[in-house]
This record gives sequence, structure tokens and C-alpha cells, in this order.
Amino acid sequence: MFLLADLVELVRHPFSALRLIDARRRLADGLIALGLSITLPAAISELAALGPYRPPANLGSLPSLTAQGADIYARWVYMNRFVLPVYGIAVSILLWLAAAGLIHVIARALGGRGDFAGLLKLVGYAALAGLVALPVALVDAVLKLQGAARAESIFGQLASLVAVAVFLWQNALLIIATRDHYAISTERAVAAVVGPIGAVLVLLLTLIIVGIVLAIVAQQP
Repeated sequence: MFLLADLVELVRHPFSALRLIDARRRLADGLIALGLSITLPAAISELAALGPYRPPANLGSLPSLTAQGADIYARWVYMNRFVLPVYGIAVSILLWLAAAGLIHVIARALGGRGDFAGLLKLVGYAALAGLVALPVALVDAVLKLQGAARAESIFGQLASLVAVAVFLWQNALLIIATRDHYAISTERAVAAVVGPIGAVLVLLLTLIIVGIVLAIVAQQP
């Protein structure tokens, strides 16, 4: 129950909430928060996976090779729709831990005095803040179950916008947490957070591109 109270405080008073979390919560609390932030969206994805297959929209307006790749990738995702959220849990944990490790190394190199355990706890709570988008994801999953194509498309775009907003907010929380935990300037905290997050995004994008290429190659006779 205290995690819900902490989440509410992160929404209402993020600056003071992060300071209180850093001072009062244990590492185990942050790890639980991180676990919930990853497993609950995965459960919603499993629910959405029960819906029917829908091909990508506007394939006819794309170049031939691009349309072929998009169609193959969409079919591959649908075929593996129940397994991907499970893999996503493992990948998300690794990415969050990698980001925390890189932020810690850079922050200490910039003169910070905090410890890794304390940062990992705060990273877990920054990830927990992403659960504010859970109701939107749940509605999107229900629409996919019902097969409401038009409503699903419109709400899917809204869900994407919410996901981007939450991602930016999580990064802002990480900057605040890094600044206060390591007692460094805001500029150094930005440098410590933006670099690792950018590296993680590049790695994730690379994995997606490699997955698409491998899926296309596997479909070739």
C-alpha cells in the first residue's frame, strides 16, 4: 500500500517525494517498485494478445520493400504475442539496471558522493511512475480484444503519446533523483542521465532493427 502512496506523492510533489523516498525507503522497496512497473504492463500486453490479428494500416502507401518488412514484422509479432511480454520483462530489467549502473559511474566521475544501492532504489521509483499510463494501456487492450479497429487506432495513438510523455517525465525524475542523491549540479545530473538513457535507446532501436531484418530474411524462400 505504501507504494501506491509513494506513487501519488511522485505525481503531486515529485521533488519532495524523491527526497523522502531516498531517506526513508529501503533498496528492497525500490526493487519491488521496479518489478511492478515492468510486470503489470506485461500483464496488460498478455491481455491485449488475446485480440484478433490486424495487419498494419496503410501498407499500400509504403514502398514495396518497406511494406513487406512491416507486414512480416507485424505477423511475427502476432505469432509471438504471448512470449514477447515475457522476454520484455527480462529485457526491461536489464535495461533499467544498465542505465542505473551507467548513471552511477558517470555521476561519481563528475564528483558525486552517492552510492549505487540508493540510486537503484530511486530508479525503481522512477520506473514506478510509469504506472500512471496503465489505465490508458488497459483501455487500449480492451479495444483490441473487442476488435474495434477505428477506436483502437485512435486510442492507440493516444496511448503512444501518453507513453512518450511518461518516458520524458521518468527521465526528469531520474535527473532530480541523481542531482539530490549525488549532491551534484543539475547540469551534471542531466549529463549523467541523458547519456546512459540515450545509449540504452540506441541499443533498443538496434535490437528492433536487427529483429525486423532477421524476420524478413527468415521469410525469404
